[in-house]
Amino acid sequence: MKTVGAVEKALNILNRFSQQKPEWSLAELARELELSKPTILRLLNTLEKYGYVSRNRVTRKYRLGMRLFDLVGIVLSQIEVRAVALPVMREIMGKVDEAVYLNVISGEERVCIEFLDCSHTIKASVNIGQRSPLYVGASALVLLAFQKERDREKLINGLELKPFTDSTITSKQKLRQRLEEIRRKGYAVSWGERNAGLVSLSVPVFDRHAEVAASLSIGLPDARAEPEKLDLCVKLLLEGGKAISRQMGCRIDDVH
Repeated sequence: MKTVGAVEKALNILNRFSQQKPEWSLAELARELELSKPTILRLLNTLEKYGYVSRNRVTRKYRLGMRLFDLVGIVLSQIEVRAVALPVMREIMGKVDEAVYLNVISGEERVCIEFLDCSHTIKASVNIGQRSPLYVGASALVLLAFQKERDREKLINGLELKPFTDSTITSKQKLRQRLEEIRRKGYAVSWGERNAGLVSLSVPVFDRHAEVAASLSIGLPDARAEPEKLDLCVKLLLEGGKAISRQMGCRIDDVH
């Protein structure tokens, strides 16, 4: 496996910090890593620029920066939402016997972090870790729709809308209209936008800051998507999304 030398050196610096030794001087790191002080200083300056280390004004030594705290928070929130959501997902799956899955945003993509299979031979199948663009399908559209406006626009501007099927949204104007509709209704339904013949329904899950943390989704073949079943799926998802959000510390009234 090929690696990038400068990145390895920077990671080696970060890996030297511990509970036993939370601060390092430039000279200590140079000795520990057997690198020159100028090399270590350039790496530290870069890490400091992006918030991965900071310098203690009193000791003049380096310590881990707050950006790492942000990243830990992201990981913990994903672990938390999965643990909280799983019992609700099992309850929903037991009532509709269709695939139920949980998704989060990673960069400019939607990623599945939990999936419950159903008993049918013909069914929706989503692998844990599966990624898709944020404009394709209900589970992704919900994650995009309930972002803060500034973040949402930044994400939309960075998207390249390529068709997956004839139903895929390929116009940013239509995408914005669709997202407004989803925010107004509180849920999304997509028909064959990523995979022809499959229907997806999804609702947002909010964290304690009333920000979207995940999307809770049901997928099923369009052959079983009778109006009565879709109404039941929407009802269960809305109830489930609110239940998970409350357990995540969100007061639903705070969500706009």
